[in-house]
Amino acid sequence: MGKMRRRINLLRLLFIFLFAVFIAVLGSWMQFPYFTSAPGDAIELAPIVSIEDGYRDEKGSLMMTTVSLNRTNLWEYLYAKANPEIELLKLEQVKSPHETDEEYFERQRENMSLSQQKAIAVAFKKAGVEVKVEELGARINYFIPGMPAEKVLKPGDLVVAVDDHPIHTGEELVAALKGKSSGEKVTFRVKRGKETLDLRIEVAPFPEAYQNSGNENHAGVGILAPETKYNIITSKNVDFNTEDIGGPSAGLMFTLELINQLTKGDLTKGYEIAGTGTMEIDGRVGPIGGVQHKIVAAERKGAEIFFAPDIGTPETNYAVAVKTAKAKGLKLKIVPVKTIDDALQYLANLPEKK
Repeated sequence: MGKMRRRINLLRLLFIFLFAVFIAVLGSWMQFPYFTSAPGDAIELAPIVSIEDGYRDEKGSLMMTTVSLNRTNLWEYLYAKANPEIELLKLEQVKSPHETDEEYFERQRENMSLSQQKAIAVAFKKAGVEVKVEELGARINYFIPGMPAEKVLKPGDLVVAVDDHPIHTGEELVAALKGKSSGEKVTFRVKRGKETLDLRIEVAPFPEAYQNSGNENHAGVGILAPETKYNIITSKNVDFNTEDIGGPSAGLMFTLELINQLTKGDLTKGYEIAGTGTMEIDGRVGPIGGVQHKIVAAERKGAEIFFAPDIGTPETNYAVAVKTAKAKGLKLKIVPVKTIDDALQYLANLPEKK
């Protein structure tokens, strides 16, 4: 009888163990419709950015900052709920509903490449080194949900013509679509990978949330914020070793690192300097996401100064960074910037670190 009870108890324990393993595996396999967003890393740029015959006089360092962004399973979701440092983002806050996770991350790698091209153009101009900028077309990133464009185009498509009129920039694409009437059909010539496609899209009324009473154009195809794709030709080779890091937000810090290697002297003055912000071809710094996580990553890496974009609504990245730093007791100095010149002026006035 005792042996029988021990056998039953062992079977019961085995069943409980196997059930626990099943639940653990199921929780790991089960994807939730969220991404987790948390402090990533602050990465020194000198080892991963190099210019042919560039100057290497840095006593401090210039650093890009990242956000750790991951698709969640059950356990990661529950952990994020319990950890105030981790933010949960719904899928639609991160990516288009019509792209896979891999397509999203590939688009982010494309955004990184575009930010590098803009940084090269701005840095070479600021350093007075010869550079040629070619405009290749309008790159598609985002759509208005439910509008015709998202059913025909894909994120990453490059529009090179509309109704046989060449398109070189994002601004030209917006202008070409202005004044189109609902029901009108427009032909887009698109480069998608190695293919060139002619795609017909019908113009439709904008959803109510996108109707602007100050804008007479109440119809369109639903493309949001197309970007110009560039080809940058320089007299010096430039290499980036950013591997699988994605997104456009390192543009400002790439530009500063490139200028530092193109010119004599040391922009850092011996300080550990981090920052974030997109870089536009005219030198403007654009807002980014996750600045509240990036300043945490920067402080953990020993940054003393942090450049934050001071543009956008309802709160600028700078305002969010200052508020977060105060709430968390961070010590790094946060500096507002609207243009590359703002950052360069601040560094020019910075005394040498003793």
